[in-house]
Amino acid sequence: MKKALKISEYYHLINHGPCVVVSSGSVPKNEINVSSIAWLTPLNDDPALVIICVASTHYTSKLISKYKEFAINIFGGKHLKTIKICGSVSGTKENKFKKAGITALKGKKTSVPVIKEALATIECALYNKKEYDGINLFIGKVLHAEVEKDLYKSHLNTAKARTPHHLGNGLFVIDGKNIKI
Repeated sequence: MKKALKISEYYHLINHGPCVVVSSGSVPKNEINVSSIAWLTPLNDDPALVIICVASTHYTSKLISKYKEFAINIFGGKHLKTIKICGSVSGTKENKFKKAGITALKGKKTSVPVIKEALATIECALYNKKEYDGINLFIGKVLHAEVEKDLYKSHLNTAKARTPHHLGNGLFVIDGKNIKI
């Protein structure tokens, strides 16, 4: 069971830098896709803004540009295979949801698909787009954020969530210890 967060707390879900799966498209129009993204960052908390970086040639860029919204889905380490599939298969050639064994649900505040199996989800409306030499920076305005209830009390319990972080060349590290100083 997931609980909604205050919009201003969305960044607690990604501030530690996990590799995520971004979903795009429109559930009602049956045009959906997912892609693994390692390059993302909170931009602001009021208004709540987040940046994701996507290759301009990718299907995900096309769908975000077309439908003007996207969702960030955060997984735990037990879903590394899901993350790999979502980042290594073209959504124009295969149904990545089916191949990865994940379920697309319509977002609560958007038409974009959110992933049922994700630990947390951040739904965004496209706020701005900047193009740089083959990369699109999509700035999203956070409309809704939710997380599994047992993983959040004023911050994401990364020791319990065990989110994966991409180091490059197919290598990941998994969070496992919270340290308070």
